[in-house]
Amino acid sequence: MATLETGAGSSTIVFAAGGADHEAVSPSAAEHEAIRAACSRLGVSSERVRFHVGLSQEVLPAREPRPLDLALVDGAHGFPYPVLDWWYLAPQLKLGGIVLLDDAYMPPVGMLVDFLRRSPAWQVLPAIGYRTVPVRKLADEAPPPDWEGERLGGGLSFAYLPPGSRAVASTRHRVFSSRAGLATVRVLRRRAGFLFR
Repeated sequence: MATLETGAGSSTIVFAAGGADHEAVSPSAAEHEAIRAACSRLGVSSERVRFHVGLSQEVLPAREPRPLDLALVDGAHGFPYPVLDWWYLAPQLKLGGIVLLDDAYMPPVGMLVDFLRRSPAWQVLPAIGYRTVPVRKLADEAPPPDWEGERLGGGLSFAYLPPGSRAVASTRHRVFSSRAGLATVRVLRRRAGFLFR
């Protein structure tokens, strides 16, 4: 598969392990070296992974485009960066290809999910876990140039999940995003031996 992600980390190792012809865009060369080292320790070949050092809003329009089967948008999460990542990647995605929008509960990503849900050129698929929304490309079609009155964005939301899962996801996020929750996660990661030591 031809794949690309904005951001890099454990997902990059997964793409490498799957044998994808993969590109990762992130601003940290040190992070890229740590990922290659982790691949080596795990016995995963990273020879088909190409890293682009830089901000995605600068790298994506400058790199040589190619047809993509799958893209993961998981770089900068502030507005408008998820939208820009999607904008630059959407024309390269093959028909039937998938964009994974990570951290969809955050308003800048949620706004993009809201827009794509209403677009006839895209199909929002059931969420993966409580934070990632896959979207399938159905047509090569640019968004309309004018706003058509649709509601986009808002506050933190898990509206893309089935109703029964929303309360669980919201509670989980609020608990683990608190200071105490983040401290607990750090302790658990240290005990588990996090990959990038």
